[in-house]
This record gives sequence, C-alpha cells and structure tokens, in this order.
Amino acid sequence: MKRHDTQICLVSGQSVPNVTPAMDERLRPGKIVLCATNAMRKNATILQAFFSRKSVETEIFELGDAYDFKELKERFLVLASSFENQENVAVNLAGGTKLMTIAAQEVFGGDFDMFYVIPERDLIVMITDGESESYEIQDKIKIEDFFAIHGYKVTSIERKKNISGESRRLFEKLLPRMDEFAKPIGVLNALAHEAWRKRAMQIGNEIPESSWELLTIFQNHGAVDYYDDKKIIFKDDDGRAFCNGFWLEEYVYLELKKLGDETPLQDFAVSVEIENAHGVRNEIDAAFLHDNSLYLIECKTARMNEKGAEVVYKMDTISGYAGLYTKGILVSHRRLERHDNQRAKDLNITVIQGNEINNLKERLLPR
Repeated sequence: MKRHDTQICLVSGQSVPNVTPAMDERLRPGKIVLCATNAMRKNATILQAFFSRKSVETEIFELGDAYDFKELKERFLVLASSFENQENVAVNLAGGTKLMTIAAQEVFGGDFDMFYVIPERDLIVMITDGESESYEIQDKIKIEDFFAIHGYKVTSIERKKNISGESRRLFEKLLPRMDEFAKPIGVLNALAHEAWRKRAMQIGNEIPESSWELLTIFQNHGAVDYYDDKKIIFKDDDGRAFCNGFWLEEYVYLELKKLGDETPLQDFAVSVEIENAHGVRNEIDAAFLHDNSLYLIECKTARMNEKGAEVVYKMDTISGYAGLYTKGILVSHRRLERHDNQRAKDLNITVIQGNEINNLKERLLPR
C-alpha cells in the first residue's frame, strides 16, 4: 500500500481503526481529515488533539446528522471536490454508521483509494476497484496513546521494574500453593493494611498458627522483620506495601515480561494512573497491548467474599474507559464466589484465581 498525502477518516465511537494506519511510519499522511457527525464531534476533537501532538495536520469536517443519507452524500461530495489531486488521498472506511460508509463509498468510489482496517488482525484491506490486497500494520500504539485517543491522560506509568532474587524465590514457594494459602494471604493483607492505616511498622493482633508458614516465607523474603502469635513487625514501608499486595503486582509484571519475550506485545506496564478531562483519577495495577487491544489487569489479595461483586463491577467500569478494544482481567489469590464468577463471565471479564495464577502468562491471552 502506498503512502498518501491525506487520509480521510470516518469518526465513530471506536477510535483505534482511525489511528493505527496513521501511526504506521510507512503510511503516515501529512494531513488527516476527520469526518464527524454531530454525535461524534467530541470524539473528533479528542482525535484532533492526539494527531496534533503527533505533528500530523488535522482537520474536522462536519457531516451533520448521521442518519440523513442525503445530507451525508452532499457533504462528502463537497469534501471530494476540495481535492485537486485525488491520487494522493485515501479514504479509511473503518468507522461511522453504516449509512456513512455507504454514502462515502458512493461518493469516493472509483476516484479515490479506499481501505478498511481490521485492528485485531493489524490489517489494512484495500477495497479500491480492482484491488483487494491486505497489508500488515506496524504496531506503533503505546498505552499512553491508547488512553489518549479515548480522552484519558496517563499521569504515571512504570515500565521497568527490578524484581529481586528474594521475590522470585518467594513466588516459587507461594504460587503453586495459592489455594492452600488463600486464608493466610488474607490475614497478611489485613495486617499490612491495618499497619498502613496506622502508619506503623508493628501491629498487635491474634495471628493464627495456620498463617505462620506463610509469614515465614515473607520473613525469609525480608518484607517481614518479626512475627509471633500476638504481633507482626514489617521491615519498612516497602516491606509493608509488599505484604499488602504489591507482591502480586510484582509477579504479574514478571509474567508480562516473560510473555513479551515469547509474544510480540506492543507495550506493557504496571502502576498505570490515568486522569480524565475533569481531573478524576484511576489507578490500574497492570496493562498490556497486543494486536491493538488493551488488556487491563486488576490484582486482588484482599478477602473477596464481601467485595467480589464490587471488584468485578469496577473492572467492567475501567474496561469501558477505552472502548471496544479493551479487555479486563481480574487476578485474585482467592477464588471468587460462583455468582461473582458468573457476573465476570457475563461482563466478559477474564478471572484468573487461586492456583490458576501459577504460570500466569499462559492465561493472559485468549487461545
């Protein structure tokens, strides 16, 4: 597929198909025209700001009513007539309503190059008369880009994390026995949370003998300095945070790194903080991009019996931030109740729980 000076895009609720061809360095145009109906004006404005930051000249072309076929054709005719050299213009038909697509094909067909984008396959399919070739798109979108084209700003992100030998040894002992350690992990998480709440390193509480083996594992790691049946002392702030659930985030990062060594991931990171246009912030434990789909991971080490539904619905909300090509993954040390598992399934959220967490990388991508 040749590079065109201008790409015409049909703006819809899904921005990925508008962006991927323009981010491919071989195809990046000098100018993009965003054709937007009244309902898509906000989306077009977000895309215009994104492309401007990428140094691509961008224009918004108003189409009016998305369901007025006559008006759509008239507006496309106005746009088509504004180009003297039609050979340097390509029309991206992946977007908009069906009426918009039909109107665009009727107006631009025969004179302009036209193509369709299949983001999940990284493909451009040429649909110009007499040409039906496919082209692979370069995976150039990063996590920040994916959120930006949906109106969110990434305010903090961690891509490089040093996982110590002590942590790796802890994972080797802990992960194969997640179901067995389910209750002790909940106890440790509660103690660490209480210590954080009180800004203390030492917490006095009844510590059941069933939790001692797990606490010894965390003591050997170095996160726990001392414990007995009446109290626990954390080494420092980092150790306390590690016991409060950061150990699972570290493990997820390690598994993402392994996955990235085997599979061409576009990007992956942990501790991703995002902010919307109104300044509302959310934190995502981990995220990765594969085939232009964004996978958001929530790590849970708290007791889930009362919070399962809340966590599942939170994942559904966060996954909805970045459109159709976003998928939610919940990683829980403890198994969810049956009804919470069903809720997650209904909301298309992948749940990886209990002993399933061992060899996590094998479960992160759909098979």
